[in-house]
Amino acid sequence: MNFKQITTYDNYVLANMTLGLLQENGINCHLKDENIVTIDPFLSPAVGGIKLMVQEDEFELAQNLIKQAETNYVKTIPCPYCNEHTLTVEEKVDAPTGFWGKLKNQVAYGQTSLYSKKYRCTNCGSLLNDLPGVE
Repeated sequence: MNFKQITTYDNYVLANMTLGLLQENGINCHLKDENIVTIDPFLSPAVGGIKLMVQEDEFELAQNLIKQAETNYVKTIPCPYCNEHTLTVEEKVDAPTGFWGKLKNQVAYGQTSLYSKKYRCTNCGSLLNDLPGVE
């Protein structure tokens, strides 16, 4: 059995909630480096956080389950500006293909590709860096 990393967490509670979601849906998965990050959270950047590992042949199904759970959760949160439940997730991956773009990202950010997630209200158009009331 080969496992593939699907995501990382700094928070063991969220990591275990996601692990439970996947296991309830019959997906073979486990957490890697949970103990070290839980015992000493300052080591999280050194080890790369708590890694959620999923069996390779169930990777796509696990991604879809996580994405659907997040979409359903975001719909329950009202926009702080218009108070409507119309928030959506916007994800962006900056993965340059050229040498100089990869080098710039590696030097500036420590990785060759960059990932960002924001939340947009489809009612008023507001763009949020984080979900309101969620830390």
